[in-house]
Amino acid sequence: MRPSFEPGMFIEKRINTKPDMAASRFHQNSPQVLSSPSLITFLQTTCADLMAPFLDKGEMVVSIRIELSHLASTPIGSEVTVRAEIVKSQGGTIYFKVDAYDETEKIASGYIDMYIVNEERFARGVERKVQSGTKKARSV
Repeated sequence: MRPSFEPGMFIEKRINTKPDMAASRFHQNSPQVLSSPSLITFLQTTCADLMAPFLDKGEMVVSIRIELSHLASTPIGSEVTVRAEIVKSQGGTIYFKVDAYDETEKIASGYIDMYIVNEERFARGVERKVQSGTKKARSV
């Protein structure tokens, strides 16, 4: 039986930003600041890290909803602290409040909802989509 995860449980992680995390990686005219996609990845993996001890063998969590305000720019080379806190759980869905800070200020705030899934079942669903959608994907 899975240990229970309760509202208020949280985790914090620190990440040193690197050039491959810059907005300029995604668009040449963008500045050398932490990109929103990289920030979202940090937040998602922090939530997943909080859940990892509670998952049974063969389970994983996937994001099903992300609501995020990216509030301030962070220069590459800065350290970012990411915090994820469980707000509630309902069935297989876990609701997180997330925040991120650089050395100067809060840079992001929002919510991420994740769902617990069976890894094998998930992989089979992806494979079915790949097999049935290959022709469709090429025709688009």
